[in-house]
Amino acid sequence: MQDSGAEDLADIKTILAGDVEAFERIVERHGVAIQRQMRNFTRDIPQVEELTQEVFVEAFLNLGKFRGEAPFRNWLAKIATLLGYKFWRNRERSGKLVSLSATAEPVAGDGKKSENPGDPAAAAALLHELLATLPDDDRMAMVLMYLEKLDQEEIAERMGWTRVKVAVRLYRAKRRLRKLGGREPWKGRLEWMLS
Repeated sequence: MQDSGAEDLADIKTILAGDVEAFERIVERHGVAIQRQMRNFTRDIPQVEELTQEVFVEAFLNLGKFRGEAPFRNWLAKIATLLGYKFWRNRERSGKLVSLSATAEPVAGDGKKSENPGDPAAAAALLHELLATLPDDDRMAMVLMYLEKLDQEEIAERMGWTRVKVAVRLYRAKRRLRKLGGREPWKGRLEWMLS
């Protein structure tokens, strides 16, 4: 059995030679990971699906630019990051921002208010709501560091930023979240994220 990297390279050669149906194998191989990554940009499932589709359309249209110097999955992840960032920017310009209300309460996966701050669905909803209050660059740095588990050098490379910019963005984001975390009703419920 071939490894994913070798399979990707073989499928890319096939696609570039004219067999576009081979792209289905790439989507099958990487679709779940890309969809999971796009959930870092929105919790709206139809929007996640649309963004995931956009990533693969963008990848297909630019497949000839893939140089093979890094794994194909990394190339797809960079496309996904940039499209997610663009999604945030467009939403901000259109005025469709999600704002954190002073009385908001985290909800469980079933949409009901959760009394358990350890509930994973409630924690995820709270995290996304809090991150939505940050400027796009700060939010992107936090998402890449804490949700996608990239280090500062990898973030800088993926975003085309300097390492200094990444460090500054992370510092500012944490400082803003700490300030917010000290307010009611969030007080005492955010230590897990701010430590």
